[in-house]
Amino acid sequence: MTREQISDFCVTALANILRISKDRVDTGTKFNRLGLDSAMLVYLMMELEEKLDLELSTDDFYDHPTVEALSRFLADKRAIRTAA
Repeated sequence: MTREQISDFCVTALANILRISKDRVDTGTKFNRLGLDSAMLVYLMMELEEKLDLELSTDDFYDHPTVEALSRFLADKRAIRTAA
């Protein structure tokens, strides 16, 4: 899965969680500014873990607080896991 595909999945999942249209999810805006609370973040984390077959922590979302940053991180993490 490419970074772009991961980003698209994140946007779709966020839009569903926040109950907004996908075009309202700015990939450069921090998750908390989008309205994501801690319970929603955990739900997003679970969605991404299932879709990407990765183990994530809430720290990953704080260290990479936007869709853009998180997508890059997740794409790199998948590439490292695949290469191992």
